Amino acid sequence: MRKSDPSDYIDWDAGRDGYINTPAKFVPVVPVPKPPKRASGQGNLLSIRTEERVASLVAAGGVIWAVYIATTDLPNLWRMQIMPPGPVEVCCLGILAWIHAKWRRSMKVD
Repeated sequence: MRKSDPSDYIDWDAGRDGYINTPAKFVPVVPVPKPPKRASGQGNLLSIRTEERVASLVAAGGVIWAVYIATTDLPNLWRMQIMPPGPVEVCCLGILAWIHAKWRRSMKVD
């Protein structure tokens, strides 16, 4: 079996613009645009960390409320009767707000 000659190898990425030759691989160099500066009066209502904490407290409050409703009327719980509206929606709202805060954190450019 014939061994391949290194001079026969054509590296297609070697001639491409925007790549840096590193020992391990070619790494693309992509400039990250800076976000536009905000006016002094503009800003977010809540910081990301505060939104995460408030959302998790709202979700926990919904869970606690749902447990309270379920345990106050045990015969309805055994019959698998549908819970009244309120606690499940509050819990879902807290989870949705928490996911939004995590999305904001993932989109944050520093």
